[in-house]
Amino acid sequence: MKPKQRTISLQLKVSLLILAPMILVLVMSSSIGYVQQRERSLASMSLLASQTGRVIENMLMRDMLVSDFERIQDTFNALGEDERIETLYLLDTTGRVVFAPDGERVDQRLSNRDETCQPCHRLATAERPSGIVVSGRDGQPVFRSMHPIENRPECTRCHDPQQRLIGLLLTDLSIAPIEAALASELRGNLAWWIGTVVVTTALANLAVNRWLLRRLRRLAAAISDFGHIGSAGRLPENPADEISRLSAAFNSMADRVQKRELQVKELSKALRQKAEERGELLERLLAAQEDERKRVAQELHDELGQGLSSMALSVEIAQRMAERDPKTAAKHLDQTRALIAEASDRMYDLILGLRPSALDDLGLVAALQAHAKRTLEPAGTVFEIETQGLAGRLPPQVETVLFRIFQEALTNILRHAKARHVVLRLARKDGAVEGEIHDDGLGFEQDAMGSDAGKGRGLGLSGMRERAAYCGGEVEIKSRLGEGTAVRVRIPIHEVADA
Repeated sequence: MKPKQRTISLQLKVSLLILAPMILVLVMSSSIGYVQQRERSLASMSLLASQTGRVIENMLMRDMLVSDFERIQDTFNALGEDERIETLYLLDTTGRVVFAPDGERVDQRLSNRDETCQPCHRLATAERPSGIVVSGRDGQPVFRSMHPIENRPECTRCHDPQQRLIGLLLTDLSIAPIEAALASELRGNLAWWIGTVVVTTALANLAVNRWLLRRLRRLAAAISDFGHIGSAGRLPENPADEISRLSAAFNSMADRVQKRELQVKELSKALRQKAEERGELLERLLAAQEDERKRVAQELHDELGQGLSSMALSVEIAQRMAERDPKTAAKHLDQTRALIAEASDRMYDLILGLRPSALDDLGLVAALQAHAKRTLEPAGTVFEIETQGLAGRLPPQVETVLFRIFQEALTNILRHAKARHVVLRLARKDGAVEGEIHDDGLGFEQDAMGSDAGKGRGLGLSGMRERAAYCGGEVEIKSRLGEGTAVRVRIPIHEVADA
């Protein structure tokens, strides 16, 4: 058994389709904005640190020139009280701490191999930045600024004139206020974005539900009802959009299906009627075959049997009288010859009744000519046979079918039409043979033929159609009361030949 697939509603898919790009844009724009703002803040801090370094250098320069080290220490102590300054060192060229707030780590030597120094010192001197974000002593990120103190001419009294630098002012500024401001701004942006996403999603879902999902549910319900009960109400086709075109296509399909259902019902009714006619036709055919057998047996018994008995008796009498009374014997032989001739005629009539030999020997036209003469002339009905394009013989199967159809039509004319004139036409053209039997008899109402099927004529006409359909042909019957009847048959020759 195939496991049931888990379905996801279209509304959820639409919501995800809206949310996914909006969240992606939110994350990307917030991240890019945060990074850009942080870079701008750090750039501002680098500029501030550079300016602060120059200010401190200018403040210290006067005290350094007069070697007022106590005043220098007071300056460092005062600067160290600023919460933004995490670290403030004045280093000599060997990396030894010369001054620091409250004398912290004075005379200690800082190694440039420290992890916090490697981001700059692993680079070439010309590539080293003036400031960088590193981890402070408490593990929090700080902005470290390095301000070199150059050897001025007034400093050469105490320092080697060959030295380019005489010291380094190292400052670690806390970036916590900047991080807090950035975090606050980010939270504000996120709140604004989240509100925008929620409102946009709600409005989009409302629009989707109103203009899409509700109409799709109505369409699905109509399709479901249509599948169960075979009919459904018409769907609205406004507003003019893709769903309205789908609704119009559904309405058109429903109309076609309903028309097809009516056609199927009519066809089913016709097929049932056809089946009933075929059953009655088969029953009549079997009865006709049995009657024909009885008739042939009766005629063989009454006509041929009695005639043969009479001939045998006459021959026996002639044999006995041959020596004693030759004249009487000759008379009985003459009677025997007459009985033989009469029996031959009766036998010929029986053979023609079963299947005319002319149909096999001379063809369809000759067989129809002989059959019409034998059946119509005794009833006083005049007939004509017209042919066109029948220079050669038709396929045997077609000739047999056409002969039986004409035979049935002539039988109906004799039984029901009371016609005085009958025209039989045969023509071969366009790869088919066409035949027509037209009489000037009483005619009949074709609409009443279904109810008259059991009376003989209706089944006879059905038999004609069955015979023609067997060869891929068709029969058309036209008749009106008082205007005679025309039976037209058309059988394609190539279909029978190909078969």
